[in-house]
Amino acid sequence: MVNVHFHFETGDAAGQNMTTACTWRACQWIIAALSQCPFVHIDDFFIEGNGSGDKKANYRALISGRGIRVTAECFLPGDILEQVLKVTPEQLQRAHLFALTGGLQSGVIGHNVNIANTLAAIYTATGQDIASVHESAVGVLHINQVEEGIYASMLLPGLVVGTVGGGTHLPRQQNLLEMMACSGPGKVVRLAEIIAGFALALDLSTMAAIAGGQFVSAHERLGRNRPVRWFKQNDFEPGLFAPGLQRLNGSGTVITGIEPLDDIELGCSIITELTACNPAKLVGLKPCRIHHRKGVLAGSCDVLVKIKPLDTEVIFVANRMAAMCGGSLAVEYPRFKDQTGFEDCHVREIGICRENEPRLHEHMPEVIDTIIDEKREIYIIIMELLKDVVCKDAADNPGCWRRHHIETALAGAARFHSAWYGRESRLLTKAWLGRIPTRADMIRMTPLWEALALHAAAEFPQWVHADDIAVQRRLIHSIADWWQTIENLPRTLIHNDFTPRNLCFRETDGRLKLCAYDWELATLHLPQHDLAELLTFVLTPEACVDEIEHFIEFHRASLQDAAGSPIDRRQWRRGYRCALYDLAVNRIPHYIMAHTFRHFGFTERVFRTLHHLIQCEQ
Repeated sequence: MVNVHFHFETGDAAGQNMTTACTWRACQWIIAALSQCPFVHIDDFFIEGNGSGDKKANYRALISGRGIRVTAECFLPGDILEQVLKVTPEQLQRAHLFALTGGLQSGVIGHNVNIANTLAAIYTATGQDIASVHESAVGVLHINQVEEGIYASMLLPGLVVGTVGGGTHLPRQQNLLEMMACSGPGKVVRLAEIIAGFALALDLSTMAAIAGGQFVSAHERLGRNRPVRWFKQNDFEPGLFAPGLQRLNGSGTVITGIEPLDDIELGCSIITELTACNPAKLVGLKPCRIHHRKGVLAGSCDVLVKIKPLDTEVIFVANRMAAMCGGSLAVEYPRFKDQTGFEDCHVREIGICRENEPRLHEHMPEVIDTIIDEKREIYIIIMELLKDVVCKDAADNPGCWRRHHIETALAGAARFHSAWYGRESRLLTKAWLGRIPTRADMIRMTPLWEALALHAAAEFPQWVHADDIAVQRRLIHSIADWWQTIENLPRTLIHNDFTPRNLCFRETDGRLKLCAYDWELATLHLPQHDLAELLTFVLTPEACVDEIEHFIEFHRASLQDAAGSPIDRRQWRRGYRCALYDLAVNRIPHYIMAHTFRHFGFTERVFRTLHHLIQCEQ
C-alpha cells in the first residue's frame, strides 16, 4: 500500500477541485508508466487515500497545513482590557494556561477557544467550502502577559480559502468579497489576514468572558435556547391599558375597545427611528384611542404608547453607523461605545416618569402608566397624546420660535432644574440615572472626540471648515480644564436633549407653558447645558450678542427664583461657556455622524450657530 502526497500551488483559488483533477491525471500517467514494468502489478487505485486531511481536523494541518499559513497578533494595554473586556491581564493569562493544559489532556489538535465560529461565518458569507472549516480551524492561540498588558497571537497554519473559483463567483458572496477588497486574483492573502484577525478577536473576547465570569450569564441572556417573546402588535389589548386607566378614572373602569390612530403623523425620536429595524420586535411611537366605560358612562381618550428599544440596541446601531463611516471613527467608537450616554436609556425615562417630583411633571406629558417586563424586554410608557400644542417638531423651522417661546422654555427648564439644583448627592442615589461621565472619562475618550471631528470635516467639507476643526481640537485638548469647571459648579438633572424636536407649548387663555418629552438621555450636568443646547437650535448663526446675553441672564434669573438661592453671574457664565464646549466636542458631532446616513435638515444650521455662540464667548 502506497500513499502518494502531491504538493500544488493554487494561486488565489482554494483549489480542492483543481488539485483533484490534476492528481487524477498525474496518477493516470504513473499507472501508464508502471504498466511498462512487467514486475509491477497494481491491484487497486483510489484517487483519495485520506492522507490529505481534507475537511478533517488532523495533525498534518497543524504541522504543514494546506492553504495559507497566516498569523495575527496584537497588544492590549491593561487599562483597555479592564475597561472593554472587563478582565485583568493576570486573569486572562491564568485562564489561557488552564485552557492550554485542559486541551492537551483531552487531545485537542492545536489550541484555541472557538475560532470555528468565525471561520464558519466568513466561509459561508464569502463562498468558501464550508466543510474546510474542520482542517482550517486547527489554530494556535498564544497569550503572554507583559509589563503593560497582554501580547496575543493567533496562528492559522492551514487556512483553505480562495478569492477566485468555487462559490466566490455567486452574486452575494462576490459582493461581500468586493466590499472587503478581497475579490479576484492577488487578494487571497488579504482575505486570510482578515480571517485571522477576526479569529484572534473572537478568542480574546471569549477567553475574557470565561476569565471574568460573563460566559454563562451571556449565554443565559442571549442564547438561542431562551427566545424572547418580544412585544408585538397583538399585545395591544385591554390588559395593557387597564391598570393605568383604572388609576386615572377609578377602579370600575372597563376598556371596551382599542382603535389605532394610524393617520396621526408623529415626529420620531432619532434613537427610536434608528433602532426600529427588527420586524419581529415592535418599538416606536404608537398612538391609539382607548374606548372605556364606567357604569353607564362611556368615554374615550387618546394615548401615545412609547415602546422603547434596549440601550444595547441603541449602542449597537450607533456603533454600526460609526463602522460604516470608516477611518479613525470606525476604530475609536467601539472602544468607547458604552460611555457615549446611551447606556440605560431604556429605563431612564421610565424612572423619571415614576419620580414623585411635581416640578418635573408640570412640564411633561401626563403619564398614564409605565410598564417593565425584563424577560420580554418590554419597556413602555403610556402617556397622553399631545394635541393642540404650539411649536411641536419645529427643529427645521426656528422661525416659529419667538422670544416669548424661548423665554417660556427657559422658565420651564428652570423649574425642573431647581428640583435637584444644589442637591447633587441626592440625585446620584437614583438607580435610573445611569453612568455619569467624569473628567477622567472625557480625557480618556479624546481619540473618539478627535475622530468625530475629523469625520465631520471629511464628510461635510462644504460647511465644516478648517477653522471650525481648529476650534474643536483646541476644546478637545483643553478638556481637562473646562470639564474640571463643570464638576466644580452646581449640577442638577437636565433634559440633555433640550431641542425643538422634544419641546412644545400648551396654550391656555393666551398663556404658554412648556411641555418637554423624550427624557431618555436625561443626566446629571450643568443646567446651562439645556440653555446652550436650546439656543444652538432656536437661534441662527446671525444672532446678535445682545439677544444671546438676554437669554443667558433670563435663565439664570429664572433658576435663581425657582431654587430660592443666589447664583453668581460670573460662575453662571463660566458654566454656560463649558456647556457650549461640551456640545461642540460631543453632542453635535454625534448629530453629524447620524446625518451621514439619515438627513436632518437642521444639522448645518445648528453646527454654524453653535460655533457662532462659541465665538461670541471669546
